[in-house]
Amino acid sequence: MTSSRFASTVASVLVTLAIALPASAQGKSGRNHGKPPAAPPPTTTTLPAATTAGIATTTGIAMPIATPAAPFAWMDDASLMAPGTVWLGVSMVQWHGGGASEAVVPVFDGSIGLTPRVQLGVSVPRVAGGLGTAFFSAKIGIVNDEARGLKLAVSPTLEILNQAAMLSGPAGRTRTQWGLPVSVQIDREVGRIYGSSGYFSPGIWYAGAGIGRSVSDRLGVSLSFSRAWTSQAAVPEAPAIAGPRRNDLSGGAWFGITPNLAVFGSVGRTIATAVENGAGTTISFGLSLSAGPVVFTE
Repeated sequence: MTSSRFASTVASVLVTLAIALPASAQGKSGRNHGKPPAAPPPTTTTLPAATTAGIATTTGIAMPIATPAAPFAWMDDASLMAPGTVWLGVSMVQWHGGGASEAVVPVFDGSIGLTPRVQLGVSVPRVAGGLGTAFFSAKIGIVNDEARGLKLAVSPTLEILNQAAMLSGPAGRTRTQWGLPVSVQIDREVGRIYGSSGYFSPGIWYAGAGIGRSVSDRLGVSLSFSRAWTSQAAVPEAPAIAGPRRNDLSGGAWFGITPNLAVFGSVGRTIATAVENGAGTTISFGLSLSAGPVVFTE
């Protein structure tokens, strides 16, 4: 593997993890499980790298067209923020593996609860030369059975490539990509169990599960495992050769400093994953601020 190909792959995986891990480390249950309001809400937790036709980009750096898109997973539970609640977060991530290391800083995240069943989220990384590829999502609650502690949600996601990503991509490439994650959650007194599965264009599939709990009113922890794969062939000229796979085990914690301010951190490690798909260890941390519910009046 050439150094430029390796660096491009790392850049793609890093931004994916920079968006994913800080939120997933919190358990993402908002205020429904005794968390302080500043704890990261149940928003977009693993926003994917832009992947099309064998090119993986999020920062405007692209892998060669012959390289299959690195798979990724979107891990989230099915809880939603209270209507009018606003959450903002900033984070950074450090990755190392295969004799190399990289860092992405900062990644800006935000979300707002619109109704008891709908919340909106956005995530934008800061990259060299300006803002990176942006992700916009709507998390929609389908089932909320409080008696059984069962929740189900879907999170249609729109990805808008930045200019650098467009210039580095193939001719005719569209600026938008899309995804449809589905999350399920079971609440119990000791915590919650959640699982996610879904599809992202153009051919990324994933599945995973996790557990999370609030240790106290100010401290929460979580642990999750995910597996992602692509339906694209590893070698376009040889469709019988399966595309890349990626397995991630991650855990983390959040701590409420005040009712509206929290810090969070996480550690993730790939398992049985090739170097070109981002094998290595990721350490991330960040700061979150929340307010609400905010009452909107005419």
